[in-house]
Amino acid sequence: LLDIMPETNFHSAIRTITTEFSPEVEYPVISLLEEQIDIKSYGGTMRLGDSRTYLQPDTKTRKAYGEDIIMERHRHRYEFSNKYRDQFKEAGLVLSGFNPEGTLVESVEWSDHIWGIGVQYHPEFKSKPFSPHPLFIEFIRASREYGKK
Repeated sequence: LLDIMPETNFHSAIRTITTEFSPEVEYPVISLLEEQIDIKSYGGTMRLGDSRTYLQPDTKTRKAYGEDIIMERHRHRYEFSNKYRDQFKEAGLVLSGFNPEGTLVESVEWSDHIWGIGVQYHPEFKSKPFSPHPLFIEFIRASREYGKK
């Protein structure tokens, strides 16, 4: 699936992998949790509030936080589908954070990118002008490092 991403523009690529925009996509990489698929009224079905995430060793995400276990705020109902974990790992995506049960992917990384981190939670909810979130600090650091090249 990652092989098709460079061949298309961003908006087209997103529409081919997420059921949030197109319920009948060929590759539902981002979709509702299995237990929510048949629900017709979604009121009260979001993942909301603080949730514990276990970060994998030797990852950019772990380095940014400096901790193995973090608490981050969530506000969503769509998740990375576990059906595609192996395919994405084989294509070079690093699954860098999981919920306590290991059933939900919370963060991913592109192994060949200077930054390339994606998270399921909302770091902006815990960031302040004079106390920025660790991911934002590391993003700026990586950008500055890249700019020196």
